[in-house]
Amino acid sequence: MSKENVSTRQKRKKESQLLSILKRLARNKLSVAGGIILLIIILGAVFAPLIAPYSYDAMDAQHILEKPSRLHICGTDNLGRDIFSRLLYGARYSLALGFVSVIVSQFFGVIIGSVVGYYGGVLEDAVMRVLDVIQSIPGTLLTITVATVFGSGFGNTILALAISHIPGSARNTRALVLSVRKNEYLEAADACNCSDIRKIVTHILPNIISYMIVSFITATAYTILQAASLSYIGLGVQPPTPEWGALLTSARDYMRDYTYMLIFPCIFIALTVLSLNLLGDGLRDAMDPKMKR
Repeated sequence: MSKENVSTRQKRKKESQLLSILKRLARNKLSVAGGIILLIIILGAVFAPLIAPYSYDAMDAQHILEKPSRLHICGTDNLGRDIFSRLLYGARYSLALGFVSVIVSQFFGVIIGSVVGYYGGVLEDAVMRVLDVIQSIPGTLLTITVATVFGSGFGNTILALAISHIPGSARNTRALVLSVRKNEYLEAADACNCSDIRKIVTHILPNIISYMIVSFITATAYTILQAASLSYIGLGVQPPTPEWGALLTSARDYMRDYTYMLIFPCIFIALTVLSLNLLGDGLRDAMDPKMKR
């Protein structure tokens, strides 16, 4: 059989597997709903300059602390800024904090976890003991500690969130590598004298990618919550940047009389986290039907 025929068959097999996953995912109505909500939020963030009725930093002294109305559907804050516009622009910061920090943590976590999981031995024992010590610290406390060291700000918040999530990502990757390390296709790769790097990159990682995608989505949901928490206590993104946690900080002194300032950012955060969790659960079941609860 020619190499072209083999390549064509492999391509068709991958396409059929992807189509099968999409069909199973489409049958899960909750996951589809979660995906639609997430897509709407992402589109709102991307096209915020076109959708937002006002600039996120435009102040109107005549409409300070105005409750939701036809002109300001989510009301205005203590400086007369439109809260709906700030929520749309804030989605850019909150989503970026979640996705970028998880990408960074997954990148380093996958490298560490795949290496220690594949080689094992003394290296695995030493690295895992270090990770045990780090993970013995509660996640939120670890994030606050790292954020305190690096300081507040958008970039430093991403760094703090990423560092605090690397140990968990490395441990999950190691467990996945251990589950496939003794499979027959790796024995065949040994017989073909494949290098260790090639076996990890071309044989091990592609076979655990589905679990990593689900882990990425669920970790993003948790990270968005953590980012909002850091901003709320003054260690994350600082006002006047319209990040959702920073909006909660601005509403803290007015929540008793102007509850809407607190409610709308909470709704956006809750919808985003819920949609990510629903989508993650659906992808988990679609990629591996045996895991379906």
